[in-house]
Amino acid sequence: MADRYSRRELLQGGCVALSATALWSCSRSGFEATSRAVALDEADFGPHAPESGRIVTDPAAVPRTFGESPTLSELVSAGGLDPVEERIGRDPIVIEPLHEIGRYGGTLRRAFVGPGDQWGLVRMASGPDSFLHWDKDWRAVRPNIARDFRFSDGYRVLTLSLRRGMRWSDGAPFTADDVLFWYRDLYLDRRIVSAPSASMLVDNRDVLIEKLDDFTVRFVAPAPYEVLAELLASSTDLGGLSFYGRFGMGGYAPKHYLSQFHPKYRSESEVSAVAREQGFANWSIYLRNRNDWSLNPELPVLSPWRVAEPINSQNCRLERNPYSVWVDSAGNQLPYIDSIKNILCANADAVSFKAVAGQLDFQNRHLQIEQLPFLLSNRRRSDYNIYLDPNEGTDLGIRVNLSYRGDPEIGEWLGNPDFRRALSLGTHRREINETLMLGLGRPSASVPAVTNRYYPGDEWVTRWASHDVPQANRLLDELGLRERDESGYRLRRDGTGRLQLNCVTAVSHFDYTGVAEMIREQWRMIGIDLDVEIVDQVLYNQRSMSGEVQLGVMLTGSEDPYVNPDLLFPYTTVGFGAIMGVDFAQWFRSGGAAGVRPPDEIVEMMNLWQEGRRSASETRVAIGKELLRRHVDLVISIGLVSNAYSMHGIHLARKNLGNVPRRVVNTQIVLTPSTGLPMTFHYREGDDNDA
Repeated sequence: MADRYSRRELLQGGCVALSATALWSCSRSGFEATSRAVALDEADFGPHAPESGRIVTDPAAVPRTFGESPTLSELVSAGGLDPVEERIGRDPIVIEPLHEIGRYGGTLRRAFVGPGDQWGLVRMASGPDSFLHWDKDWRAVRPNIARDFRFSDGYRVLTLSLRRGMRWSDGAPFTADDVLFWYRDLYLDRRIVSAPSASMLVDNRDVLIEKLDDFTVRFVAPAPYEVLAELLASSTDLGGLSFYGRFGMGGYAPKHYLSQFHPKYRSESEVSAVAREQGFANWSIYLRNRNDWSLNPELPVLSPWRVAEPINSQNCRLERNPYSVWVDSAGNQLPYIDSIKNILCANADAVSFKAVAGQLDFQNRHLQIEQLPFLLSNRRRSDYNIYLDPNEGTDLGIRVNLSYRGDPEIGEWLGNPDFRRALSLGTHRREINETLMLGLGRPSASVPAVTNRYYPGDEWVTRWASHDVPQANRLLDELGLRERDESGYRLRRDGTGRLQLNCVTAVSHFDYTGVAEMIREQWRMIGIDLDVEIVDQVLYNQRSMSGEVQLGVMLTGSEDPYVNPDLLFPYTTVGFGAIMGVDFAQWFRSGGAAGVRPPDEIVEMMNLWQEGRRSASETRVAIGKELLRRHVDLVISIGLVSNAYSMHGIHLARKNLGNVPRRVVNTQIVLTPSTGLPMTFHYREGDDNDA
């Protein structure tokens, strides 16, 4: 086993010890590889508070005159583009940069790992393009694409005021009609969006959208719905066009462009014929493809950059949006950087090698924690800084299928809280943390960070989460699993042999397979045999949704029970969250009309969640804490390590790149690093890095 080092040795001691095992690959490429300690410079690496520029909300501080990129100025002078004042409109989003007013120009180089890596583009370049946005600390919701928002009628009505004069990237006006077009012609059309979104339902009743005037819309809920503002600010299906448009969601869509693909505005025979000509089975699939921010360069967008070459090309590239509504506090239109070049890499290891070779300017995706010593040892050589962004939740845990139906006896055990408690007690979290997380995480049950408003209390960090093999064995014995085979493994009650569980791991950001293999050895001590199966993410997703997966290793729990409930209890039938129990989730989402009724303790959680969702903030937070306590006590998931770095936990920036925060909030709810405002990044004088 590789040498282990504690958090104290890594951070407080001011060094990272590099074992030969951790650096086996470095010497092959000629990069700096050494077993000596590498000193850490606390100016560029260490514990920091989240940082970013400041959104200016005082109307008196809005600039009166505006500047723009020289390349756009040339187009204006040639008569090919409207003046910058007209492109920005009356209500720009004003940002005071983190450190300095930037310089225009340059190409930012980052890495991606193929067409399925849309999240990386969205996180970096979309703005984000949501109606609302979280502040840098993930504490308060702020205006964004909407210039203002207010609740009325006891939090049943949320009114959004749009930015007057704001335009799509092709120059067409962005108005309330684009919101109504999305709502009426995309969202409510079951040929495009096959089922109602949970974000648009309260107690299984619809949220309505109404237009008040060209720049004002309102969401009308059947019950108090204060959490709606947070859904509009978060990574949800109401969180903007850039990622959710491809599913027909997002909250708005460019009517002037997409209507040409919709049978309401042309005959169905015409749009169907066009779709078939382009190789699509029907018009609705083609329409969603045309509304894909990462695939369609012709799609009008609201983000600071627009896609010039799509993500399914080897040279995926984004360029500045000439109609970007963002400006700095001196009146200069953002972004500063002209374009973003996305370099295709085969896998995460290739991303790290590109970084240490000095070929990336900014990267916060696919930098794995086990590569941290490698990245640190070469940062001076290739002139970049490394920063850590601890996850706000449980970024490593075991997801449990509570309604597994593939094997009746296995399904019975996975649905038994005491069986899950025994598995949790038989897991050595500190060993996993020290071996695979460099000791930087917090061994714990599925609880969020201490600073999280839903943090349930210190005692819940270790509830059923200490390493206690004798107690685990007692629980399993009391359940009737006393009989063992000659190897010490427990036998099934139906007499067909050894009780064996299956854990599926996906090839992803982190060595989830390594975690599962460690757990397999740990569970030998409690007589549980674990089979580990490795699949790609697409198959993992498909099998989760079909109810075939028993256990899966990945992030789990919830940083916010209402905005991100997918892994809190069996909530969703789509995506990775379906692993929690798709039959139970169907019952919940259908109001009992479909699926299978869960055990009473799960139904109680579902009812409590519904109550919290329609409650005012103080009550909602109290109920949210109780939901997390029940999740932990019932061991709905087996939390392993929290506040660590398995996903988006490291960001790298070349030293010539200005306004880069030393830390950004790392959560599935906020599109990291968007809270760091990448549109304000710039190349300092002397190096535009034109690539």
